[in-house]
Amino acid sequence: MSEELPSGFWIEEISKKEHADFMNYQTYYDEHFVRYNPGGQILPRTYTRHLKSLLEFEVKQDDIWVCSFPKCGTTWTQEMVWNIMNNVDIESAKKSHIDIRFPFIEYSAMVGDKPFLENMKSRAAAGSEESKIATSIELVASKPSPRLIKTHLSADMLPRQINEKNPKVIYIARNPRDTCVSYYYHWKLIHDFSGSFDSVFNSFISDVGGYHLPFFQHVLGFWEMKDRKNVLFLTYEQMKLDLPGVIRKTVEFLGKSLSEEQLARLEEHLSFRSMKGNKTLNSVKGIPVQDCTFIRKGATGDWKNYMTEEQTELMKQWEKRNLDGTGLEFIYEIVQ
Repeated sequence: MSEELPSGFWIEEISKKEHADFMNYQTYYDEHFVRYNPGGQILPRTYTRHLKSLLEFEVKQDDIWVCSFPKCGTTWTQEMVWNIMNNVDIESAKKSHIDIRFPFIEYSAMVGDKPFLENMKSRAAAGSEESKIATSIELVASKPSPRLIKTHLSADMLPRQINEKNPKVIYIARNPRDTCVSYYYHWKLIHDFSGSFDSVFNSFISDVGGYHLPFFQHVLGFWEMKDRKNVLFLTYEQMKLDLPGVIRKTVEFLGKSLSEEQLARLEEHLSFRSMKGNKTLNSVKGIPVQDCTFIRKGATGDWKNYMTEEQTELMKQWEKRNLDGTGLEFIYEIVQ
């Protein structure tokens, strides 16, 4: 793995106070993050070691990629796709962690090789091939076709062969207000973030907080791809409002066929109650499933319980600046 940046890429230090404030509330990463240009995605500095390998990753035409900004319904979408591709074999799904069935390709680049290995040993069956694999890139490469691959990379950071091989790409987006709240809890759970919601809010709308920001650069990069035949753009709110319709749409997109009975079973399996109680989905190493909040509330409109009137107005202005003229609209509240 090389520390040298591939041709055409450069790193930009982040000088904004909001980033320093955000990073000072966490202890997992020793160094502040940097911006990878020309696209501008914020990632750990150590990502450089894996950048070339990820850009040059050999894509297969029958790969299926689930892409998203963090905390936008990724796990929900992964579980839907895995079951569609495996004839709704829910019993098998419950025996294997989603990290094994549907690997996160840049995981090693985000946390380091040693934490990845520790995670695999806790997730994979003892003595299995998965428990011995050194990096997340190797784990994806080892999977039989059709490979199911998760990523939080922005469109410009994806393997270059994505645009040559045209594999199936499913993007799941969520409204930025609920994403911001969920992102706050994600950092508290995964990285022992000790700051307030205000510190996350300020860095989030300043596009300089934690990994995978800026939010709108991420979402709009895939929104611009939505008309390609190999791309399906979904939203979290669509899944909340019409899960059966989204399942059927995804089944058709993937070229599969499910019976009415299979569709009904999958809908029940993907219910929030079922997902939250599923230890192969809602678990983090070292945290018992009953105490885990990786899958937290799943509500649309929960942001109202966190944002002040001033923050709501700032968020609306930020949304308007980024969304005007794009045609993309979000749903910000669903009354249960």
